[in-house]
Amino acid sequence: MSNKRILILSYYWPPSGGTGVQRWLHFSRYLEELGWEPIIYTPSNPEAPVQDHALLKLIGPKTTVLRQAIWEPTQLYKKFSGKKGKQLQTGFLNEQGQKKSGGIQKLAMWLRANIFIPDAKMAWIRPSVKFLKTELKNNPVAAIISTGPPHSLHLIAYKLKKQTNTPWIADFRDPWTQIDWFDQLPLTKISLQKHQKLEANVLSEADQLVVVSRDMKQQMEELCGRKAHIISNGFAPEDFQKYETRKDPYFTILHTGSINKDRNPTLLWKTLGAFVQENPNFAKRLRIRLIGAIDVSVTNDLQLHGLMPYSHIEGFVPHENVIDELSCCSLLILPLNNVKSQKGIITGKLFEYLASQQPILAIGPKDGDAATILKTQEGTTVVDFNEPIDWKIIISICEHKPIRNESLQPYSRKELAKQYASLLQEVITSSYNQK
Repeated sequence: MSNKRILILSYYWPPSGGTGVQRWLHFSRYLEELGWEPIIYTPSNPEAPVQDHALLKLIGPKTTVLRQAIWEPTQLYKKFSGKKGKQLQTGFLNEQGQKKSGGIQKLAMWLRANIFIPDAKMAWIRPSVKFLKTELKNNPVAAIISTGPPHSLHLIAYKLKKQTNTPWIADFRDPWTQIDWFDQLPLTKISLQKHQKLEANVLSEADQLVVVSRDMKQQMEELCGRKAHIISNGFAPEDFQKYETRKDPYFTILHTGSINKDRNPTLLWKTLGAFVQENPNFAKRLRIRLIGAIDVSVTNDLQLHGLMPYSHIEGFVPHENVIDELSCCSLLILPLNNVKSQKGIITGKLFEYLASQQPILAIGPKDGDAATILKTQEGTTVVDFNEPIDWKIIISICEHKPIRNESLQPYSRKELAKQYASLLQEVITSSYNQK
């Protein structure tokens, strides 16, 4: 096959930072190494909560990036809510403790649910299709990959598939109508039906469907009655080439990334606070580091349980610095969202936590997909949301650094990219044979 050009539609791309960028930043680079030619289509002016310019150097040397401006309703929302010039947090995260029941917030939520379908990026669909249709006519590609959320990207790919008949893989990092917060949207009956219809169009017309977890695969297959492939998130081996764990002078409990209200491990803070009061010698060693945006409920719990004197709440740091921060701690905590879709949640940081060779305490369902992965690895403990934590046992586990090198191979993004390459080849070959 001579044409190995692939068009990848991704809202999240450097210099935007955060977890949404990582999957296709690395997959595109490794696919390039496997002989593919990635063309990234992304906004020139996205609403990105964080910027991480260091990620730009990780883009493959042969990767082409096409950028087009996007209009988003967040610009109006920030103007009327007094947040002009600020980046908005996602995931229902409330950093400042502001009331979310105010009139502007309620109106914004209603408009988000019922006007901007499937999401706030919908205004980008039509101009993107027009631009990319011309681009593909002049520079054909062998396949299209759309990654969502935002699911507007899937609708761009859907329309391109209809108009150009280019093979298409829909890559779901999170579900659409099955995502945990979907029920929180004040949807009218008509709006719900529109979401479901658009989702059904994507699930039926994509040549292949890709998800990141076993539970997501089961949900999607029940929803659309066809096969979905699991290609999970992972870690980039290059991130850990020069990585070495360092001796922790304290007993540092570390979390990297955002913690919203659903992810706040209330029982962890309660049991840790009680243990600190009963063990003053341990209290002298304790340090809690939270790197990233956190919900006000977290700071409230830290205050309530007497843990604020031991806590260091830090803002966003570039991804390459996060890897270095993982090297010096005694325990990594991995709280999962306590929501209805909890079993299928596998956060991107799980794999980097594993690659860090540090002990991990996860809070989430013991029969969930994350627990299934963690149980195969050394130095990991999984407790349920309502299960008290025995800190004596946790501390004893932390006395020995785990060794996970061999068992981590299936989660290397380099290895996972080979799965994507095989799927691409299958989709392209099948499309060619049908013509």
